[in-house]
Amino acid sequence: MEKLFTYGTLQEPAVQTQLLGRKLGSGTADTLRGYQLAKLLGVHQTYRILLPKPGATVQGLVFEVSDAELKKLDHYEGAAYQRVSATLVSDTRAWIYCANPKSNYRSLIEPLEPSES
Repeated sequence: MEKLFTYGTLQEPAVQTQLLGRKLGSGTADTLRGYQLAKLLGVHQTYRILLPKPGATVQGLVFEVSDAELKKLDHYEGAAYQRVSATLVSDTRAWIYCANPKSNYRSLIEPLEPSES
C-alpha cells in the first residue's frame, strides 16, 4: 500500500467511493511543508491545488491506497496536477497531487482568499 496526502476533494467519502469504490476511512492528520493551497477554477466547480512556496504549510489527511487506486486517481486529477513524492512533518513519505508546471491550466490557478483557507 502507498501513502497519499490529501487536502481537498479526495478527503470526501463520496468522492472516494465514486472514484475507488470504497471509503478510505478517517485518515491520519499530517502537515506538508513547502507548499501553499491555491484554487483551480473549473467549469462547474473550484478545486484546491498545491503550489510550491518555501516556508508555507498545508494541513491534510494521509490515506493508504493501492497502486491500482493511484492510477485511477492520476486519471481523475488530470493534466492540471502532477503526482510527486514528498516527506511530511511526521517524516512519512507520501504521494501528493500538486500543480503541474507544464500544464495549460496554470492560467486558471488563483490564490485563495483569506476566508477560503
